[in-house]
Amino acid sequence: MGSISFWMCLVMTICTWNKTIGCTWMRTLPRSPSMFQVFSNNTITMLQKMGHEVSREPQITFPDKQYRQINNFKADEQMAFISHTLNAIKKLYSSGKYESTAWDQKGVDKFMNDLYRQTSELDHCVCNLLLYKWLHVKQII
Repeated sequence: MGSISFWMCLVMTICTWNKTIGCTWMRTLPRSPSMFQVFSNNTITMLQKMGHEVSREPQITFPDKQYRQINNFKADEQMAFISHTLNAIKKLYSSGKYESTAWDQKGVDKFMNDLYRQTSELDHCVCNLLLYKWLHVKQII
């Protein structure tokens, strides 16, 4: 029984350590933005530069009301939501359908690289949070 407790303690320590290491992406120091904020601002700026050339077709309205509900979510749920949303955006831009536009390919490549970095870091955080929650529930049971 003692060895099981030792191993459970070791796994919990590693998961907690991994959780804090993986989610430094979202942390900020006083008066400085997190890496997530830096990359997010960069991708938004790139989209604004490219956005005016997207299409002349009628625009689809953005579901603001649904997306504002994220403010009521817990922090880990917000992170999962943001990760899911950014992965959907990455999939949309990975389809290559933008190639018929006059967008600068270097700008698109930088945008995709930044988007990939955001999604991979957030996916890592979400995975660690889910693992931590799962192990925490297992420990209680």
